[in-house]
Amino acid sequence: MPFDSGRATTERLSILDRIDRELVSVPLVPLEEARFLETHVAYEAHSDQHRRFIDWFENRIGSVAPTDRPYRVLSVGCGSGLLDVPVARHLASRGAQIDYVGINPNKAECAAFERHLAASGPTSAQLELVRVPFEEFTTETRFDLVHFVQSLYYFDDPGGALELARRLVAPEGRLILLHAPLESLNQLSTRFYDGFLGRPTLFAEDVAQTLLTWKASCIRERIEARLDVTPLVEGDKDLSLALSDFIVQVESSLLPPELQSLIRAYLDAITVKEPHAAPYIPHPVDAFDVRLT
Repeated sequence: MPFDSGRATTERLSILDRIDRELVSVPLVPLEEARFLETHVAYEAHSDQHRRFIDWFENRIGSVAPTDRPYRVLSVGCGSGLLDVPVARHLASRGAQIDYVGINPNKAECAAFERHLAASGPTSAQLELVRVPFEEFTTETRFDLVHFVQSLYYFDDPGGALELARRLVAPEGRLILLHAPLESLNQLSTRFYDGFLGRPTLFAEDVAQTLLTWKASCIRERIEARLDVTPLVEGDKDLSLALSDFIVQVESSLLPPELQSLIRAYLDAITVKEPHAAPYIPHPVDAFDVRLT
């Protein structure tokens, strides 16, 4: 039976409907900083998205010609450095002087960023880590490149964050957003995100609508990524819990047993199982390359 057949779609929608009914009276406990980092590491270890992101950045940005001043980059929600350190090293390898600033209020992820940077060896790029919420970031600097990589979901005011980023982009600069569309995996995630955030979650479709109101040129590309869910299929308890926690962004072990079972059933329903290949869940990401005019 094809993965996206009408029968499979009906099954997924039925499970989502049952999840919605269960969530009406269930309190949600968001992940603490340390648990968020732990589950994020587990998720990235089983996904190929960061490798694909790095490839996309290297192909899209290309070389940066040396000038009389540094090429300035601002990473909003830089996480643990899994993407930022390789991107900064790539840019610096092309001969230009790079000033790279990462912003992240998550203390656990900032510590992981510093460990990752130290382990990666010396680079000519100047990297600075700013440990404040983006809304509190003040600077007179304008950046040649500002980017959000899977971070815009977490802002209380995503539209305001985009406007702030827009003001920080230098003339002829670029704003890059890597943001997921509302497809099968996120149709589960958003039910939990919306609950603990207290507002609808912004997905790529919403980002596209916002960018349409700007005076800017924008290229939108799809990055196809896969999450290896072998731990879920084989019943690895700890890894299964870590992956589930990151997908729904709450302490799933504290949820009622019926709701935990529905989460597992939905993830199984969207899992692609092919001969001689690891089972996986597609989780595409849309890349927006915005050039301000």
